Amino acid sequence: MSILSCTVSMDISPLSWYSVLLPAGSLILFFFLWRRQRRTRLPLPPGPPAWPIVGNLFQLGKRPHESLYALSLQYGPLMALRLGIKTTVVASSPAMAKDLLKTHDHLLAGRTVIEAAKSLSHHKSSLAWGEYGPYWRNLRRISTVELFSPKRLEALQHLRRNQVFQTTRLIFEDWGKFVDIAHTVFCTSLNLLGNMIFSTDVFDPHNPASAELKDIVWEILKLGGIPNSVDFFPFLRFLDPQGVSRGTAKHLKAMYEFSDAFIQKRLATTSQRIERNEVEKDFLDVLLDSRSEDFTFVGIRNLIVELFLAGTETSTTTIEWGMAEFIRNPIKLNRVRQELDEVVGCKRRVEESDLDRLPYLHAAVKEIFRLHPAGPLLVPRKAGSSFEIGGFLIPKDSEVMVNVWGIGRDPSIWKNPLEFMPERFLEGESSKIEYGGQNFELIPFGAGRRICPGLPLASRMIHLVLASLLHSFEWILPDGMSCEEMDMSDEFAGLALKKATGLQAIPVPRLPHDIY
Repeated sequence: MSILSCTVSMDISPLSWYSVLLPAGSLILFFFLWRRQRRTRLPLPPGPPAWPIVGNLFQLGKRPHESLYALSLQYGPLMALRLGIKTTVVASSPAMAKDLLKTHDHLLAGRTVIEAAKSLSHHKSSLAWGEYGPYWRNLRRISTVELFSPKRLEALQHLRRNQVFQTTRLIFEDWGKFVDIAHTVFCTSLNLLGNMIFSTDVFDPHNPASAELKDIVWEILKLGGIPNSVDFFPFLRFLDPQGVSRGTAKHLKAMYEFSDAFIQKRLATTSQRIERNEVEKDFLDVLLDSRSEDFTFVGIRNLIVELFLAGTETSTTTIEWGMAEFIRNPIKLNRVRQELDEVVGCKRRVEESDLDRLPYLHAAVKEIFRLHPAGPLLVPRKAGSSFEIGGFLIPKDSEVMVNVWGIGRDPSIWKNPLEFMPERFLEGESSKIEYGGQNFELIPFGAGRRICPGLPLASRMIHLVLASLLHSFEWILPDGMSCEEMDMSDEFAGLALKKATGLQAIPVPRLPHDIY
């Protein structure tokens, strides 16, 4: 009987397994399909209702950083809008910025390329706009190691010193006359980059050809700042209704000719330099040595042009805002001057080696980045694939922005957020905040894979130029204007937030004349 029972049991055991596995497998499959369906049905982040065709474009107005911040107070720190035919997601809190730019950084390594950047296919070999991949990583590596690394910046310290000293000397020679701060700093930045890349000045205020170069750079930056209908409605590209692409292509062609002239001259003189044992290489030499089947003369030219475009505007804008805030706040100005006089004294000009001993200046620069980020919405990212964040769907190919201007004005993060208070970065938890991409309360240069590679150079230049201008001169506003009457309104120009009214002031030397 026991044998028979055993035999029967063995005969029916497969059926028993099937009877168990079939329902279990069905449940697992059902759960998998349900989860997958649920993921595809995740809602977009909340946002304002969109109009047909135009979406939410009219709600942005001329000051999108402010409009988006106001909308975030209503719809939350992560919201979705439709700008033309594009889905745009905007983060307005440090937590959401961290989730996007750190946790999901690998999914947001791409760019939404504005139409102006597509002129002459420049964006395909671009640090700012290029697609994330081997070519882009090679560009980033070359730029980081050979131009922006601590070792390279230290070796080129004399170039920054010479350019800043030359600027203060020119101001001194014309003191008593109005100085256009943005123009002066812009020309200084052009020559600094010219010396770092080509080992020569590229701007001479007395040379009309140099003035033309400055004007071309300004025109390209201005065209890139025009709200372009093609960016929201790509099917209008063939019409180019605002002439942005045509204008940008025209001026970029002139910049390419400028770059090509230096490249051809260097190629023609390389053998002579080797014969004379002139082995010290500048950035152009490094680029030419890095040529390959992928990285051709066209790529070298494009990278050089982009460095001139990107390396001048942001630093110029930040320094102008910094000078305006100090002139407008005499008590803060006196404090930074007292620090400069204690560390540097009044018998020499500021050196880069002095900067580490100027904590109030460092705090002031952080405060300028907080109040006046040059790129208030950063450069937009593009979602490489769909993903979930906070229970919401970020669709593939959607544009992703971070409103760093809004984060900098958030009263839940900053006490008295509208006031210029460098002291906030000298005490408490805020004293630990830096702008290198790890503290998401302050990310003027972005974060993650796409953080601005020029951050180390920009930081040094902003500190050195601000310290030099404040230490070397008193600054008087024109026409008896009081500091309270200064126009501190801003103007959104494309990706940059500029001072609406350019800062002009009259310098009066503070140091003995023989020092200049």
